Amino acid sequence: MNRGRTYGLLMFALALVAWPSAAEACAVCFGAPDSPMTKGMQWGIASLIFILIPVLGGVGGFFVFLFKRGKVYAQFEDPELFKE
Repeated sequence: MNRGRTYGLLMFALALVAWPSAAEACAVCFGAPDSPMTKGMQWGIASLIFILIPVLGGVGGFFVFLFKRGKVYAQFEDPELFKE
């Protein structure tokens, strides 16, 4: 470990010892269910889920479409084309 990084970590540890309230958990981590920060986090998670599920469903649906299309057109494949 280099000297500058060690010095930085030591200063960070000393700052936490000197100012312990900075290391306390926020309302979300502490578990205050009525906090506006907690409600905002819950809405953020919900909005990500509401965006993620349709996008992943679309990607999965596209691969199902390709699979079905491949089965339909497999009968038209000419085996003579791929001979070496």
